Amino acid sequence: MIVTYNDPSSILDDANYTMNTYDIGRGSSRYYEKHACRHLQLKTCLKTIENDWSSLNTDTEKAILQRHASYAQHITTSYAVFMQLTGILLIFKSSMTLLFEDTTNTTLPIIVAESKLPFRVEYGEKMRQCLFPVAIHCYLAVFAHSNITIAVDSLYITLVHHACGMFKIVGQTLEYIGKNKGDNFDLKPDRITDEDYGKALSCLRRHLHVIEFAELIEATFTNIFLVGVCLNMIGGSMIGIQVVLNLDDAKDVVEPLTIYIAQLFHLFLQFWQGQFLLTYSAVPYESICRANWYYTSGRCRKILLLIMNRTVLPCKLTAGKIVILSIETFGVVNQTALLLSIFLL
Repeated sequence: MIVTYNDPSSILDDANYTMNTYDIGRGSSRYYEKHACRHLQLKTCLKTIENDWSSLNTDTEKAILQRHASYAQHITTSYAVFMQLTGILLIFKSSMTLLFEDTTNTTLPIIVAESKLPFRVEYGEKMRQCLFPVAIHCYLAVFAHSNITIAVDSLYITLVHHACGMFKIVGQTLEYIGKNKGDNFDLKPDRITDEDYGKALSCLRRHLHVIEFAELIEATFTNIFLVGVCLNMIGGSMIGIQVVLNLDDAKDVVEPLTIYIAQLFHLFLQFWQGQFLLTYSAVPYESICRANWYYTSGRCRKILLLIMNRTVLPCKLTAGKIVILSIETFGVVNQTALLLSIFLL
């Protein structure tokens, strides 16, 4: 079947529908399939979190990790509420159209009937007779896709903030090395009695462990982020064009604008967490600089130098090993999407 369009906005509607339904349903398409293939990596991540909690020795370390876990919980809760409100707004707009406009007219064009739904579906000539059951099915699909997206993004946020908490614990321990020693310290103490050396060695092992955990997060999500960034750039550009073409009709602007805000918030959340990891991976280096390392033994200083050398290149999350996830690159991505919209106009 070949469908022709006389209205350019209809072409954009279809293209935008393809992008946005895929974007809304990324949980069932990209995320779910990718994570199904990487279930061993995810299982390893969760097992690492469990082992890290068991390895904490002091109440201070537990308090630090608990603080980061609570912060991640606040972010995921706010994100879940926002995404659900976005889905509710789409459903509310569609339901109001169904209730207050004539949908019983059997001569109603199929394309007009489809416009009353949250997204386009293909049911052929039966669309007019089964509009309400189809609408209910679409509403359930919106909630299902939103919930899957929320679940996967919440997992991503939890993993990142756990890594940040572990970096903070390493930095906290390193910062207090040599604090309790005066001018009469022993430059060459016995290895067994050298407490600072033992702490530094423990921090080195834990630091390498956290770096491996961050690299595991990167390996799990990098390809997904590449697809997501590309789709958000293209989809955002199409939505911008659609909004400009429908400025005279506020009813046709609400839906694409709502989806665009949800896309933008979702993309910002991913880049924001990447910025967290970039920032906290440098905490051990900064902590060593603040510590009284000059009151430590030679062997302890060598361990501190090893840790500092490893923090020269901070841990980072990328989109396909191409784009580093940070606040700066988030601005670049949005500028590119805006320029693409202007170019297409």
